[in-house]
Amino acid sequence: MPVSAKITTITGENWNFKGVDTQYLTHGLHPYPARMVPQIAKRLLKMYCPEGGIVLDPFCGSGTVAVEARLLKVNSIGIDINPLACLLAEVKSTPIKPKVLKKHWKKLKKSIKVDIENLRLNKVDNAIDLPDFLNVNINYWFKPYTIKELGIIRKHLREIKDDLIRKFFSVVFSNTVRIVSGIRKNEFKLYRISKEQWKVYSPDTLKVFIQNVEKSIKKMVDFYRLCRKNVFSKVFLADTRKMFTNDFPLEANELLTQYPPDIVITSPPYGDSKTTVAYGQFSKLSSLWLDYEKGFDKKLILNIDKLSLGGSNNKSAQIIFKKNLETLNSIIELIMKKDEKRALDVVNFFGDLYLCLEKMYYALKENGYCCLVTANRTVRRIKIPTHLIVIEMCIDIGFKKDITMITRNIPVKRLPWKNAPENKPGLKCDTMNTSNILIMKK
Repeated sequence: MPVSAKITTITGENWNFKGVDTQYLTHGLHPYPARMVPQIAKRLLKMYCPEGGIVLDPFCGSGTVAVEARLLKVNSIGIDINPLACLLAEVKSTPIKPKVLKKHWKKLKKSIKVDIENLRLNKVDNAIDLPDFLNVNINYWFKPYTIKELGIIRKHLREIKDDLIRKFFSVVFSNTVRIVSGIRKNEFKLYRISKEQWKVYSPDTLKVFIQNVEKSIKKMVDFYRLCRKNVFSKVFLADTRKMFTNDFPLEANELLTQYPPDIVITSPPYGDSKTTVAYGQFSKLSSLWLDYEKGFDKKLILNIDKLSLGGSNNKSAQIIFKKNLETLNSIIELIMKKDEKRALDVVNFFGDLYLCLEKMYYALKENGYCCLVTANRTVRRIKIPTHLIVIEMCIDIGFKKDITMITRNIPVKRLPWKNAPENKPGLKCDTMNTSNILIMKK
């Protein structure tokens, strides 16, 4: 434990939320890796944020915090470096009038059905407009007929003039892309189904898309009925490390300066993306098909994991060597003895995370709360006490030393409970099965 911290640990209250529905309302529009349990965001908002207040989520992912904020009459600002995440977060947290949505769907459904049915009857020109797949072997992931049918849907979506309506159907399209592709459906990294499965694989693109749209419209209708319309939900494609610099969106800097958030609620990455949750791999196929929403850098999606925290060597890593962070320094020494490269990866990650924590502190209103959901990973069989390291860094940055820590079990996850990082038969170690919610005050 960091010597100067006073940590109050809570384990008695039920924060596990085992067996609860995490897909209600727009939370269920689209899967996303390592998604925060909505009930956690809801409870933290009720405990620490007033109605009409502002919550900042600097790693907003698919928008869980933003959705809950909208339901509780709280304004939200979300930031993420992943274009697909920003698309999902914006759509999930923005109410769309049911009549308008259903009207567009009636017309869209009819036109898409006609074109795909004509394609299946060989009545459509095979030269269907497709996005630039940037040297990705798209035929490895999709059957040839599936590519054509997805191309038809994509064409019709691009013709929708209403920006928000088009984005709503783009979210459904993204989920359809995942379902009809040849990727393994029970994990987030890009692995194709077996050769035997691929040979007989024949998804019905039109059926999948229609079913997904109609399920998604129902979720949006329910969300529209329950959410508050008189608050804002702003989502920015940006790098939290660059907050309050010229490399950060001007609108976001002005918003955060004019309306400092009452609370930060977020779940930072648990480690560098290449060895923990590969957000870039998860997003790759969908983002290629979406042709990168207007304004996105075409090469961005192929480098998400490198651009994420700890993804590459950078100047922020030097922060660690200049700080007296005892817990982190001792862990780095242990890993260094086993693997210098992996130790450097850990340094890079925590250097980036420290910079982000500094930005959160600076953005927060005085006496505002910062709630972080963290988990402890293992590197070269050395368990990293991320919660203690984060506490140590936050105190160094200036957060108050009285800290509440809620320890909870992770009841369900897609990552395996055990893995073999060295790829040695019979040699396995536990993966993350608990998380800690750290609550600090500025």
